[in-house]
Amino acid sequence: MLSAELNSYAKINFGLRILEKREDGFHNLETIFYPVKLHDKINIKIKRSELPSNSVILKSNRSYIPLTRDNLCYKAVEYFFREFKITEFYRIEIELDKLIPVGGGLGGGSSNASVIIKFLLKYFNMDISVHRKKILDLALKLGSDVPFFLIHKPCYASGRGEKITILKDFINAYDILIVNPNLHISTKWAFENLNFESGKKTEPVLDKVKFLNIENFSLLVNDFENIVFNKYEELKNIKEELKKFGAVYSSMSGTGATMFGLFEKNKKGTLNKCRDYYKDKKYFTFISV
Repeated sequence: MLSAELNSYAKINFGLRILEKREDGFHNLETIFYPVKLHDKINIKIKRSELPSNSVILKSNRSYIPLTRDNLCYKAVEYFFREFKITEFYRIEIELDKLIPVGGGLGGGSSNASVIIKFLLKYFNMDISVHRKKILDLALKLGSDVPFFLIHKPCYASGRGEKITILKDFINAYDILIVNPNLHISTKWAFENLNFESGKKTEPVLDKVKFLNIENFSLLVNDFENIVFNKYEELKNIKEELKKFGAVYSSMSGTGATMFGLFEKNKKGTLNKCRDYYKDKKYFTFISV
């Protein structure tokens, strides 16, 4: 048996712009994915099975996490075995210690799936350079942002999120305060209510953002904010409050429901005061430095 404890990191989006609606019903978009230090812990054990079948046993510290085939960790194992034609039988136990808010636009489920893929690639000694396309195709079947989590570096993403360019010089010189008012927002709901006209095209701008500074904050727009804020006014209030507390930039991550603000490194007191304000309201908070 092999066992491992793995960290599964979250992300935030600097900008999330819809460029066009595709004929297949999906949307072409652009965003900058940025990894943060907030993470789940995954304990995984794998051993050859004594039975003529595979088994995946899921456990979690959160009662609302589905422990069925619908869980992306389960699907990651299932898809991996199918794509790489693993013929031996295994028993795999996965325990999810969740800290990343679910339905918060931080990519927790996708990150978990990517960690499972990377673990299995290492366990079965797969040559990543040989199987690169197969790995990316597998990741994309699990979710549009899973390919990013395999890389887990600042990236410019386009298409459905799968066309990725690593931003080698993208430096964040700010502390990040993450705030979630214990809300869950369905990505499916957000896209269904987008009302982006067929045939409409918007030109990309985020591909020109190579690093963070005050001059390019105005480009980092999240097109989902208006839709989400109309239903969840509290998120709009958080965005405005973060700025009042001194954040130089605040935004919603992904399709919500997590907000974040950037604070200058020399203003720890302001940052902590803001964090404590939301902690007193029993909101989820996390500082990524």
